[in-house]
Amino acid sequence: MKLKYKILWIENEEDWVESIEDQIQEYLEDLGFNYEMKLIGKEEKNIAYNDYDLILMDLNLADQPNGAELISKIRDLGTYTDVVFYSSMGIDELRAKGKEKELEGVYYSGRTPETSFINKVKAVIDSTIKKVQDLDNVRGLVMAEVSELDVRMLSLIDTYYIQKGSEAKTREFKKHLVDDIEKATRKRLTSSENCDKQCKHKWNGLTIQEIVNDFEFDASRKARAIRLIIDTEKIPYKAKNKNFFEDYLQDMLNMRNNLAHCVSCIKDGKEILITKKGEMVFDEKKFQEIRKQIKGYNELFNSIEVKIK
Repeated sequence: MKLKYKILWIENEEDWVESIEDQIQEYLEDLGFNYEMKLIGKEEKNIAYNDYDLILMDLNLADQPNGAELISKIRDLGTYTDVVFYSSMGIDELRAKGKEKELEGVYYSGRTPETSFINKVKAVIDSTIKKVQDLDNVRGLVMAEVSELDVRMLSLIDTYYIQKGSEAKTREFKKHLVDDIEKATRKRLTSSENCDKQCKHKWNGLTIQEIVNDFEFDASRKARAIRLIIDTEKIPYKAKNKNFFEDYLQDMLNMRNNLAHCVSCIKDGKEILITKKGEMVFDEKKFQEIRKQIKGYNELFNSIEVKIK
């Protein structure tokens, strides 16, 4: 599972869906997911059922096949996505229909009251998330999403400094990145009779295009460039630490490094990471925080993209 939670909703009363789906959307967004829903009123060909995290289905569809028959067909296609099977009839009758069709991985709910239906959907959502919320999946999520954020930063830098570049932007870029990096490099050099600290960073004299294409222009340096764009264009951003760079370094880059270089174990019923800096506890709250952070940076990059177009 990535940050997008996809629901296939099979229901022919569109107005009813519209009246309640915002509660499901808000719940998923609060968990750190992007909500995506496809509504269909009957069986449709060429739907990739396995692409969805959850299927919501009314038993009493106006068109044939009815819900139970359609679920059976979907299962025959090798799809085992969890399903909430609902109807205005009683739960016992629903279960009987499911048993009759030998349906697996199906949850049952009444259609009314709506609060009961929503609570059932939320509970099943929690169940589907927990199935993929182990540490290995979170590692994969963070690695993949940080890589995508890295690509997005490079695209923003290309738009702002290259496609829409100017002499003033080039001067600022080199002043805050190339010159600062060279200064920091010299500071780290140890005293030596054979080193007069007059070396020049290899990026001096290169174009911005050549610099950003250099292997050493890593995620940390991309984040510094994004911070410069935010500051220069006065893009609204509320920093938790000193600035965007410090936030991104702590939230994304350090998190990625910790997940990449660690071992896991179970302690007091919780999965923890053992790193060189000590223990890190990963629980449902931490997973939710990670998803929200990734989602937040994507939204920030969206706003930067709009501003610099």
